[in-house]
Amino acid sequence: MVVFCSHVFLPLTELKSLLLRKDNDVTDLTNIMYRHADAVEKLTKVKADADKQMVGDVKQIRELSQRLADLEVAAKVVIDMVEDEGAAEKSLLEHLREAPQRLSSFLSEISRDYLAHALGLVMSFLRSANLSFIGDGVAVGCSEEKFSEYVAEMKPIADKVISGLEPASES
Repeated sequence: MVVFCSHVFLPLTELKSLLLRKDNDVTDLTNIMYRHADAVEKLTKVKADADKQMVGDVKQIRELSQRLADLEVAAKVVIDMVEDEGAAEKSLLEHLREAPQRLSSFLSEISRDYLAHALGLVMSFLRSANLSFIGDGVAVGCSEEKFSEYVAEMKPIADKVISGLEPASES
């Protein structure tokens, strides 16, 4: 019977040792889990905050993208107003960089056309008038105040002439 007990006692001792080691390992793992639970919780909060920030950033990107699209449309309207038909190979940025010069040229051309129209009207009524002196500026002896009065006096007439030149509105 002694033989039977020694065979059983040895495995029981090993089994107890294994169970004790298992309990220690479980305790160690539980301690590790609790030690890192705070870090996991912090990382979860950081991730949640980052997700909220990303949602806000995506919304802002969408809004800015829409504003950019609106600006591109508005810029295209201005560019089309002053640009030649055959200049489509340039980028929008290149067109915008050239726009101030083209706009200035456009305004000069339109002003020249309106002034020529107005002088043509004067000539149609006063055929004998010599208008070549107008190119030299204000007549000698005409004060700035008097010239300002003449300009103010002419504005209603200019408005009437301009309204005759403007295309009829499509209502």
